[in-house]
Amino acid sequence: MRININRNSLKGKLTAISPFIATIIFLLLGFCKDLWHPGWLVFLIVPAVPMLFDLFSFKKGKIYALLNFLTVVAYLIMGFVFNWWHPGWVIFFLIPVFKILFGGKKYEDYD
Repeated sequence: MRININRNSLKGKLTAISPFIATIIFLLLGFCKDLWHPGWLVFLIVPAVPMLFDLFSFKKGKIYALLNFLTVVAYLIMGFVFNWWHPGWVIFFLIPVFKILFGGKKYEDYD
């Protein structure tokens, strides 16, 4: 899936600068608080920013992308916070179940 972003818009500027913001936050967490290991999670900001902007278009593909992203985030939280790596992987079954129930794209429909 390709995301078309006008670099001159506010959305485009925030999307373009999000890797730099994530890197600065990561380095601050690492050097100031010695939180290198959980600090890498701030890089989830990079794919989240365009998804959050595009979420308000209410297109099916955007909602599926958000579901995939939130599933990964939930799995990481369950693993790192509660150490539920083994039962946590079951959450990935939500992705195909959601697409079966609400209709997913066919392979030919993707760019």
